[in-house]
Amino acid sequence: MLHHQSQLVCHECDALLQVAHADPGQKLVCPRCGCTLYKPRRDSINRGLALSLTALILFVPANFLPIMTFNMLGLNNADTMVKGATQLFRQGYWWMAALVFFCSILAPLLEFVLITGICLLVKLNRYNAPLVFMLKIQSHVNRWGMLEVFMLGILVAYIKMIDLGEIQLGLGMACFTGLLAVTTLNAILFDTHPIWEKVGQARARLSDR
Repeated sequence: MLHHQSQLVCHECDALLQVAHADPGQKLVCPRCGCTLYKPRRDSINRGLALSLTALILFVPANFLPIMTFNMLGLNNADTMVKGATQLFRQGYWWMAALVFFCSILAPLLEFVLITGICLLVKLNRYNAPLVFMLKIQSHVNRWGMLEVFMLGILVAYIKMIDLGEIQLGLGMACFTGLLAVTTLNAILFDTHPIWEKVGQARARLSDR
């Protein structure tokens, strides 16, 4: 949804419409094509802050504790998310290791930190340049977090290896599952639209002075 002064453009039919206000529980609908333009979330800031703090708590055990332990012929091998990336690097696949590290570790961590900072600034009523910078960075970073892809990879590896030896799922797997659930909820519940509106109102007040 693109904004231009007091108007917005429908992302489906490109109709130019006047901006209207919608409260939580309501939604803005395009009168031409009927698609949903915007649907406000309830208590987005508090929920986003709570979920991001929960994700930060789960982040360390999810990445550093064993996800699964594989036992074959008396040999045990415990795998973690960080260990997977370092092994790829040691085997010469540095580009793949960098991609795995960024998408599964760095990008999610950066997004959790950014959302926490955004929510704290909003609660402090600081609609300033640092908030705008964090909002812009967060909008780019959230496209790179791919925890669900790595969860799918873990499940595929588990199914393929289950007949080759004894596999035990570790505490890291439980934490990683919780981290994925929290990340998904945050993507659904956290809403930056009203924050951008408040930023625009703050800038308008400054320009009127």
